Amino acid sequence: MADTARGKVSMVPVVTIAADSDTNTVDAIHHDIKQRLGGNLEYEKADACDRWFYDSAKTLSGGMADLISGNFTDSGTVDASADKVHFLYVRHTGVDSSGDASTADMYINFDAGAAASTDSVVIGANESFIVKLKATPVGHINAKPASGEIVAEVVAIIDDDSCSI
Repeated sequence: MADTARGKVSMVPVVTIAADSDTNTVDAIHHDIKQRLGGNLEYEKADACDRWFYDSAKTLSGGMADLISGNFTDSGTVDASADKVHFLYVRHTGVDSSGDASTADMYINFDAGAAASTDSVVIGANESFIVKLKATPVGHINAKPASGEIVAEVVAIIDDDSCSI
């Protein structure tokens, strides 16, 4: 069996129905959608050149920075210009590097652009994001906090360009 990253996604389309003189405010599932939505997300490593990356405490502050940098979990350094990301999980831990609460949003961009641009993914405190990617260069995945400092947890499966099988 090959290494596999498995995830689940789910969401509930909730609408708030305002109170009036005879009722309280209530939340309900959207009447057109009528259900909770969800599914699986899975990426199976293609070969031995697909390698795991893990950073339990990626500190982001100030301007845009590469979300993934450092070493693979087994050994070797990630190459931001040559290596390609196939699977990515990011969790905004809700704290900064000193352990204090951080409620600032986290922005992720996948085209080496400004991480707070209009086409960024927004992750709030204590939220997570998973995605399967075709082959996005490591250096194209940038992140930054909306303000202050945040710590993120990052897991990825990356095709190591320097690998030869």
